[in-house]
Amino acid sequence: MEDLFWTTLSLNGKESEYHIIFEDEQYRFIPKESSMATYRFRREHDEWQAVDAESEKVIDIAEEALEKYLFRQH
Repeated sequence: MEDLFWTTLSLNGKESEYHIIFEDEQYRFIPKESSMATYRFRREHDEWQAVDAESEKVIDIAEEALEKYLFRQH
C-alpha cells in the first residue's frame, strides 16, 4: 500500500474528505467518514477506469483529483 494524498470531493452537494492510496494496481478513495462509499480506479491504456459501478458515478471528479496529483509529481 502506498499512501498518496488527501483530497476533498464535492458529492451530492456535500464536501467529503478522502484519503487516496495505491494498492493492488488500483487508486482507492477511502472516505474519512466511514458511512461514505470507497471508490476504486485503475489506469489502463492512458485512460482512467472505474473498478465497479459505484466508482463509475464519480469517475469525472476522481479523475480530476488524480490528474492534479500526478501532474504535481512531475
